[in-house]
Amino acid sequence: MGNWLSSVFFNFDSFLFAVTGVSFDRRLYLRAYQLSYNRNYYDPSGLLTAAAQIAATERMSKRKPSASQPGTSGMSAYNDDTDMEAEMKSDVSDWDNDDFTTSSSDDDCPIMTKEQEEQMFERERQLAFRGRLTVGDPESFDQMKSDIESRCGGCRPSTSVALICLSREIGSRAGKLTTNKKQPLSSGAQVAVNNSFFPNSRKVVQKIQSKTFCCQYVKDGRELVVASQDEKIRFFKKDAPYEKRSNRYVLQKEFQVQACGWSILDVALDREGSSLIYGAWVDAVFYGRFTEPSAENPPGVTWHTMRIPDEYEHHMAVFSVKFSHAGDEVLCGASDHSLHVFDVQTKERVVNITNAHEDDVNSVCFGDESSHLVFSAGDDGLIKVWDRRALREGDHHPVGVFAGHRDGVTYIDPRGDNRYVISNCKDQTIKLWDLRRFSDKTGIDATKKCVQSQQWDYRWQPAPPGLCQPIHGDTSVLTLRGHSVLHTQVRAKFSPEHTGKRYIYTGCARGEVVVYDLLSGTVTNRLKGNVAVTRDVDWNPQENEIASCSWDGTTSVWQWDERKSHVTSPDSDNEDSCDEFYNDVVEVRKAPPKKKKKRASTSAITSTRRLRSAVANTFDDFDDDDFSD
Repeated sequence: MGNWLSSVFFNFDSFLFAVTGVSFDRRLYLRAYQLSYNRNYYDPSGLLTAAAQIAATERMSKRKPSASQPGTSGMSAYNDDTDMEAEMKSDVSDWDNDDFTTSSSDDDCPIMTKEQEEQMFERERQLAFRGRLTVGDPESFDQMKSDIESRCGGCRPSTSVALICLSREIGSRAGKLTTNKKQPLSSGAQVAVNNSFFPNSRKVVQKIQSKTFCCQYVKDGRELVVASQDEKIRFFKKDAPYEKRSNRYVLQKEFQVQACGWSILDVALDREGSSLIYGAWVDAVFYGRFTEPSAENPPGVTWHTMRIPDEYEHHMAVFSVKFSHAGDEVLCGASDHSLHVFDVQTKERVVNITNAHEDDVNSVCFGDESSHLVFSAGDDGLIKVWDRRALREGDHHPVGVFAGHRDGVTYIDPRGDNRYVISNCKDQTIKLWDLRRFSDKTGIDATKKCVQSQQWDYRWQPAPPGLCQPIHGDTSVLTLRGHSVLHTQVRAKFSPEHTGKRYIYTGCARGEVVVYDLLSGTVTNRLKGNVAVTRDVDWNPQENEIASCSWDGTTSVWQWDERKSHVTSPDSDNEDSCDEFYNDVVEVRKAPPKKKKKRASTSAITSTRRLRSAVANTFDDFDDDDFSD
C-alpha cells in the first residue's frame, strides 16, 4: 500500500458516492471506519479497511476487458472510463438490503460488510497492479506501434533469443539460408535480445539520511549524478569491467552547492559533462563549470549565479532546468508562472515569457535537436509548445497547446522523434501527445475548469474520485494508469533507443519503478524496493539499467540478474521479491588427501648398506694404539 499509510491518520467521518439514476430510496453512503491507532494495540483489519476506502476513491467495480477497439490491431483494450457509472449501477442493484448492516448513527446509513470491503479492495489492487491503457487516437497509436515494431524487428515478447542467435549463426536473411556466419545481428534483433534481459535486480548505490530528488546518467551512462535535500550533488562512477567489483558504482566526488533553500529541485548537465546547472528554492539558476581541483577550489567547480528578476519580491522556486542540445543556452521554469532562457557565455537572460502558464511551471524541455521547439507544463494542467524563432520576433504566444488532464502536470518528456511527447500528471495518469494534433479552445477551457475545481492537495491527501473520467476535447493519443503521483513531482520518461523506445517508465508514490509496455498496453514490470516515494528515474542510454532515487534516501540501480529468474521466494513463491531470500552457494572445500610415505627404492637401500659396511671395516683396521696419547 506504500504511502497510503500516511493517509491512515486522517479520520474519514463519511464518504459520499452520489450515484445518479439508481433506483434506490436514498443515495448510497459508504461509511469509512474510524481507524484508531495507539502504541499498545494495532488492528490489521482496520488498516485494510482504511486502505480499501482510499483505493475505492477511483472506481468501485471490477473492470472487464472489452472487445478490441477499431484501429488497435487486435490489441486487448479496456473499457472506457465512462462505463464506470453503469457498472456501479449493476453492482448496486445486485445488493440486497440484507447485505448492509445498520449503523448506530442517527442517519442510519448502510455500510459495507467486511466481506464486501475485502472484495472491493482486491479488485482495486488487481486493477492497479495490471495497469490500464485507454486509446484516444487509434490512428496515431497504430502509427507509433508500427514504428516500435520496426525498431524491434517486428518481434513480440515471445521471441526466442535462441532462435535469433541460431539465425545469426546460420546466416539466415529474409528466409534464405546462406553460409555467411560473420554478419552481425540486425538492429531489430539486437533490440529484441536486449529487451529479453530486462532489469530485475536492485543494487543500492548509496543510502543517506536525506531525501534524494534527482538522478541522471551522464557521459554515455558511465557516471551517475544524484542531487539530494542535504544540499549536496554526488557523482558516482561505474567500475571498469576488468576490475573485480565490476558493474558497481563508487562515489567519485561530492560537493555542497552555494544556495539551496528547502532542497535542490532539479539538476542538468550538458552533453560533454563539463558544465552543470541546478534549480532550487532560490530566485536564480546556478551554473557550474568543472575545473581541476586545487587548494583554493577543492571540489573543482567554478560557480556563476544567473539571477531571475523578481518584480514581486516574493520567495520563488525554480522547478525545472535544461541545457539546449548545443549547450549554449539554459531553459528554466519557475513558480513565477514564467519561462526564462539564459545565455551560457554572457550569463544573461535572453528570453522571458511572462505568465506562460496560469500557475507554477513544473517542467520544461527542448523538443528537437535544433532546440527551436520548447515544451512547458504547469499546475494549470496544460502542456504548451513554443517556437524560439517566433520568440525572437517578439511573438510570445504558444504555437500549440495540449489539454486533457484534470490536474497539474508534474513532468514532460519528448520521444526524440519530433512528434510525440508524454506528460505525467497529478490526476494519476500519463498521457501521450502527437505534435500534429493540438487541442482546441473547447478542450483548453474544459481542462482549466477541471483543474480549478480541484479541492485536494496531492502533497498529503489521497487522490479523490472522478479523476479517471475523460474530459471533453481531450486530444491525447493514449492514457496510462497504474502508478501513483503523490507528495512530490514524480517523473515519467521514454525508454532509450536501444530498447526500441518501446517502454514508458515512471516513479511512483508507492516506492516502485513502474514500466509500461506500449505494445501490450499493460504494466510489464514493477521494480519494488523503496519504502518512500520514488521521485526520479533514468534509463542508462547504453545498457539495460535503470537508476532511481527515493525520498527514503536510497539511490538504486536496477540490472538484469540471471539468478533472479530461477530463484523464488519460499514464502510467497514470487520471483519479483526473491532477491532478499537468495543465499550464495558456499563451495565446500574437500580436505586434501594424505600423502603416502614413499618407500625407498632398492638401489638406494643397497647403497646405504654398502656405505655402512665400508665404514665398519675402516674402524676395524685401527688398533687401540692408534688412539693413544
